[in-house]
Amino acid sequence: MTFRSLFLAGVLLSMGACTLPPEYPAFRAHQAESGAPALLGELARVAALSAEQRRRELADLEGARRLDDARRFRLAALLEREDSVEALERSLKSLNAMADGDARTQALLDLMKKSLRTRIELRQQTARTQELQDKLEQIKALEKSLQQRNTPVKTP
Repeated sequence: MTFRSLFLAGVLLSMGACTLPPEYPAFRAHQAESGAPALLGELARVAALSAEQRRRELADLEGARRLDDARRFRLAALLEREDSVEALERSLKSLNAMADGDARTQALLDLMKKSLRTRIELRQQTARTQELQDKLEQIKALEKSLQQRNTPVKTP
């Protein structure tokens, strides 16, 4: 190697040390993102999880002693994906425990709360409708059996 190539390599290495390192996603995750964009991102992330991944995260969050607002929202988003009324009610309770944020965040939380209340009400109405449908079927069966009993037997 010649002196020029060694000199050029030294200059390039020293200039490379002066540049900023690239920003990795792991570093961005630790930065304090807040507000509606972060919450929307969390909703999208939870929607992309498999059922097993959601169960694992849900178990981790339920095992935590104290939850900050970001974890409360994550818990609410995970519970929202469950099919039971109890999970929806727990999700709503988790959202109600969150502190008020800026206007956009509050609007997003209000929409999510309204959606949860509507889904809870729909589930309750569906259960009530099914219960009434079952009673109606029982009444029809009773009416049919009474009609058969009251019909005179025809003898040839």
